[in-house]
Amino acid sequence: MENRWSDRRELRLDVDVIRQGEKIFSCLSHDVGLGGAFINFATSRHVDKNAEVELVFHLMGNHQEVKHSLRARVVRITDNGIGLKFHEFDTCVFRSLQEIMSYKGVEKLH
Repeated sequence: MENRWSDRRELRLDVDVIRQGEKIFSCLSHDVGLGGAFINFATSRHVDKNAEVELVFHLMGNHQEVKHSLRARVVRITDNGIGLKFHEFDTCVFRSLQEIMSYKGVEKLH
């Protein structure tokens, strides 16, 4: 049963997962919505349900990397990754989510 309160968009973005100021791993997002995200990674990593983390999304724009940092709580753990719910919303977080969800990607320069 789906418990999401917002639609999600399938997005493959580089994401760093930070806990207590320390990067614990990097991975790819699977989908992102206004309410949360699902990120792909092997569950052998050190993360527990209800853990508070920071997600740092890496986007490329105008030949430079743009990072968006969002606070989240782990709400689901599967064999393929973890589901997270965003929290501590303010206008900056909302704008970051809008930019992440509208991201189309930039072709890499050769």
